[in-house]
Amino acid sequence: MNWPGLLRGSYVGVDFEGRFIRAAQAVSGRHGAWRPSAAVILPRAVPGPALDRRDAEQLAGALVRQGFRGNRLVVGVPDETMAVGILDLPPRASGAPLEEIARTQLASMHGYDPQAAETACWDLPSSSRPKAQTQAMAVACRHADAEAILSAFEDSGLSVVALDSRLHAIVRACRPHLSASGITAVLDLEWDQAVLLLVYKDTAIYRRTMPEAAFKQLSQALGQKLGLEGDAIDCLLAEVGLSPRADEDPSYGAAVVPILRKYLDGLAAAVKTPFTYVENQYPGAEVDRLLLVGEGAAVPGIAGVLQSDLGVSVRPAAPADAAGCPAALEAKSRDPSLVAAFGLALYSDI
Repeated sequence: MNWPGLLRGSYVGVDFEGRFIRAAQAVSGRHGAWRPSAAVILPRAVPGPALDRRDAEQLAGALVRQGFRGNRLVVGVPDETMAVGILDLPPRASGAPLEEIARTQLASMHGYDPQAAETACWDLPSSSRPKAQTQAMAVACRHADAEAILSAFEDSGLSVVALDSRLHAIVRACRPHLSASGITAVLDLEWDQAVLLLVYKDTAIYRRTMPEAAFKQLSQALGQKLGLEGDAIDCLLAEVGLSPRADEDPSYGAAVVPILRKYLDGLAAAVKTPFTYVENQYPGAEVDRLLLVGEGAAVPGIAGVLQSDLGVSVRPAAPADAAGCPAALEAKSRDPSLVAAFGLALYSDI
């Protein structure tokens, strides 16, 4: 029974993209607004698309210590293991089995057996394409990848309720900031790659992965220039970025800023072509904002540079944007790297 006024808890959203495993949970009050209620970020034993059991065991212990309720998880499938594509299908009115056609087309594009994966697809909004076709976007997770994820968590005593795409989770978490009439760009700056999502009318219409814009490329360039490693570079980016403090060693600022600007200039150039593509696809709609999420989104000053380069509003997004957060979670709830985990926690089948 749901008593009026009582808080209702979400699943635990788990995102293990890159070099950290991140988990978040949310609660919903009487007006239905979800806000973060627990969050944790843990370094992974072995970063990459495959989950190590040590990561799952570490998470199981952290959920107990960090105030999470329950152990029912919704887990994001790493971007590297997801098959994604935009498809041209027969018109809906034809009566053709579009979902099955989409499953076969996507498998053919990515070179796997259609029966060896779970596929989800959705129609894209009406565009300038010929109306005789149904344009759709589809994602798929291969059974072998899914089984490996499930096994790692369940062997650690955790219950996986669902696997979800990070694409859907990020859009879900960013919903308060989506443009009502234009196209919203979401740039996910992760360790192994950057991922650009374009959303129109609350629907994901485009996705592009950019390994060349991986956050680790920036970290490695700084390491080579300054002779620093790991944690020192992380601190330098988090504290200095493009806005060196007055008490900071000026040599650090002089080294960091040019490298960071070069990285951002390349990033801006890479997203301009997709912006033009979708604006041509949807005449009258423009990309009018860019949301930054992921590990690299919190670097001071990058939103302003990208806004200047792209001519659109740019801002980081964070779980706290949904409906505030408790004081004890203030810092974590404003961390853009937790957006995917928060969106996974809001998985709709609750």
